[in-house]
Amino acid sequence: MDDRELKELVRGIVERELGSGNPGPDQTAPTGEKPPLVVRQKKKADPPEDIALAKRVADWTGDKLPPAPVFGTWRAAGDRKFYLGRTPARLGVGRAGVRYRTETVLSFLEDHAAARDAVHSGVDDQVITRLGLVSLSSAARNKEEFLLRPDLGRELSDESRELVKQQGTRSPQVQIVAADGLSATALSVNLPVVIPALTAQLQQAGIKLGTPFVITNARVACGDEVARITGADVLCLLVGERPGLKSAESMGVYVTYIKVKDFNESMRSVISNVHKGGLPPEQGARDMAALCLKALKDHRTGLEQ
Repeated sequence: MDDRELKELVRGIVERELGSGNPGPDQTAPTGEKPPLVVRQKKKADPPEDIALAKRVADWTGDKLPPAPVFGTWRAAGDRKFYLGRTPARLGVGRAGVRYRTETVLSFLEDHAAARDAVHSGVDDQVITRLGLVSLSSAARNKEEFLLRPDLGRELSDESRELVKQQGTRSPQVQIVAADGLSATALSVNLPVVIPALTAQLQQAGIKLGTPFVITNARVACGDEVARITGADVLCLLVGERPGLKSAESMGVYVTYIKVKDFNESMRSVISNVHKGGLPPEQGARDMAALCLKALKDHRTGLEQ
């Protein structure tokens, strides 16, 4: 069997496995050229390994393999630059030999350092003072204990409970609490924009607000304790989200109708990714106010809505 006969044999096998072997009306090859292999239209796409094998065989035999059926009539909306300009993800970074380029490595190290700083830093004291927030702390005595003992981050310290009782407004309709969570940086950056806008909208709607608090080394559930001590109807908790390598400033919001008998985590309404590179803080404040007003009207939040 010579080389030509071997190629024809392989071509026949590929046609039998992946296509009919007969070109469609718009796939007829010019005179003297072999028609391209036709992938049969399946309800389910061929396994990636089969398509990869067919492509290698087609390259070897000099045939053209059409796009897999999974692509359908999809066409790219732009070129490489178009797509890279619409995501902060590390795509198409290239390489130097078998390694990342120096610029890519330095960018990764910079973003990783920012993420670590977001976890280990504290909320800016000037922000706390300017916004008139009352400082509390969780039962976790330091950042290390907070990271190792999530349960302690869900409880107020004894001293903080007494402080809430002394300085907290009684029976507010909405209790605003900020918790540093896993990114104090998120609070330092976003609170100066969000809290003034949020309180203004709620006050304009005639809502009675509680004394605003900020809790150090706190997780989401720590705010529940504040709301229950003050007797609030709705808790609006702003928390620093787990930092990614491009979003160390991301803040999350949990709006919870707190006056329920059997509470569970599904009863929270959530807004995520509040930061200048995600949901803009100004828009986030409007969404938070709307959720708080809806919670007061419906007497429920989360999946109960």
